[in-house]
Amino acid sequence: MKRVEFIQKINRSFELLGNPLRLKIFLKILSEGCDCDINSQSGYTGNCVTGIMKDLKLPQSTVSSYIKDLQDAKIIDCSKNGKYLYCRPNKETIVNLKSFIDSALSQIKY
Repeated sequence: MKRVEFIQKINRSFELLGNPLRLKIFLKILSEGCDCDINSQSGYTGNCVTGIMKDLKLPQSTVSSYIKDLQDAKIIDCSKNGKYLYCRPNKETIVNLKSFIDSALSQIKY
């Protein structure tokens, strides 16, 4: 990935995660797994949108819109099982964000 492209992707990730509700949804997805009945019956890993809505007490339209934003930016990956959508963090993007932050921190002079 070219440096300009990398910086644009990091910028988009920070932009999206700068929204408090999107950040809450992302942190819930990072927790990897939900307690809803749907998840235990399906055998899928990740957080289902239904569980996220229930846990965060947010309307379906808000959660779906924010999940689409996170998925489009490749911050999360989603898979469908019937009518249920399961979300997991995109490991490559998380590693890139961590690498960027580690690099920035290493340049700080105390």
